[in-house]
Amino acid sequence: MNYSRNLSEEIKHFFRGGSALAILILVNLGVWLLTKAVYVLFFLYNHPDVALADTWILHYLALPANPEELASRPWTVVTYMFLHIDFWHILFNMLWLFWFGRIFMEYLTSRQLLFTYIAGGLAGGLLYVLAFNIFPVFQNTLEATVALGASASVMAIVTAI
Repeated sequence: MNYSRNLSEEIKHFFRGGSALAILILVNLGVWLLTKAVYVLFFLYNHPDVALADTWILHYLALPANPEELASRPWTVVTYMFLHIDFWHILFNMLWLFWFGRIFMEYLTSRQLLFTYIAGGLAGGLLYVLAFNIFPVFQNTLEATVALGASASVMAIVTAI
């Protein structure tokens, strides 16, 4: 039992520390919880189309591959890297961010971690949009395809260390 108390104290200490790593994890979890709250509200108010919540969330927060849609929602180049729909997606992204972020923080600063996270997400988003618009194989799905998740940002941190 003493181990679990130490673990819970360590987790509390980590999040109270206010490092960029803790803030990034909390922001990702917060956005995920808010999206789940929208689903719950749709359910509680007996909305006939709960899938509409998913459509709205993806429409306004995920990064579209289509440049015309991107031009009408430019904030998505940032919001997509904090958006997760599936539990397993956010779980594994946040575990990787925590594990590799701790290693990153042993050698570099919180500011550098935050820069790497944001720059990696922006670079990943740019490559995503470019790939869908350059390669003909993606033309049939261009209108309906969106990117979401912290994978590009997390991989930038993994690559940096």
